[in-house]
Amino acid sequence: MNNLLMRMTNEYDGEENEEFFSAKRIRLAALGICIVCFGAGLLFTDRLSLIKGLALGYIIAVLLFRQHELSIGKLLSGSENADRASRMGYFMRMLIRGAAIFIAVKNPGLSIFGCVAGLLSVPYGIYALAFIDAFGQRKNKKGGKE
Repeated sequence: MNNLLMRMTNEYDGEENEEFFSAKRIRLAALGICIVCFGAGLLFTDRLSLIKGLALGYIIAVLLFRQHELSIGKLLSGSENADRASRMGYFMRMLIRGAAIFIAVKNPGLSIFGCVAGLLSVPYGIYALAFIDAFGQRKNKKGGKE
């Protein structure tokens, strides 16, 4: 588990894994999660509200992911108030997520399930990529192709 976390936080030496956990792959994995949630959501709600909810959640999740990516770059550059800035960034991201869910609750044309699934798509996309990477490395250790 420690090895997996080390690779996910890019504290490793191999460059091939850096390309595997790129922002583009994370966004694509998040989009794949949204497509799976769309298929599951068809059992509960109508298509149009589900699509609107997934779109709202996915767009906000990707924008928050980008904002988080930029803020970590600033924090690693050596700011004096890094702890305070980190807490404020986390608080603002939670407020934005809460506002998105509030909008989905108040608007009858948006699916709450779709909005929450869209918001969770980026973290679950990262987990899916980590699982695929760990499974691929385990398979290679058993004698698969390198």
